Amino acid sequence: MNDKSSDQISVKKALVYAAVFSVASYVVAAGLALSTSLFAVNIFADPILNLTVPLILLSIGIQVINRKLGPIFIGLINAGLYAISFLPFIAIPLTIIALIVEGITRVMGYRSLKAVITYTTIAGGLEGILSTLLALYMVKVPAPIITSLYIWTGVSVGMFAESALMGLISFYIVSYLIRAGVIK
Repeated sequence: MNDKSSDQISVKKALVYAAVFSVASYVVAAGLALSTSLFAVNIFADPILNLTVPLILLSIGIQVINRKLGPIFIGLINAGLYAISFLPFIAIPLTIIALIVEGITRVMGYRSLKAVITYTTIAGGLEGILSTLLALYMVKVPAPIITSLYIWTGVSVGMFAESALMGLISFYIVSYLIRAGVIK
């Protein structure tokens, strides 16, 4: 490889991995949303559900890529998938979050427990909150708008806590794959 470090994967390979993990996350999120129809139950139910397996897949993707621009590649590809599905209230937060996670990983790294939980928590929590707020603003949901600060605070704390748990799960999955020799 022409990179500075022989342990670092190429940009081309990083883009392929980013596409694979982004598409997998998108497909799982779409399957969960369509099979449960939680978006019809409550404005918070669908984002909370989508902060499970889809978030784990994205976090694993960042750890597998393990290089600069990995989070941006994953975030932009994922945002593009949501944009072509006419879901800008999800695409816009994903673009912002990709930049935030890129900054976090540049400082903290990609695979340490602290780094994985930090960036997965921030990414999941912000995606859940921002996409819900933008959906209310852009789609004009016909359900009554929840204005209680206590509900928003409780749901926000729940989204961040759930995202931290997904970060922990993804860390242990990747740790196992590294020990098994599947990932370098």
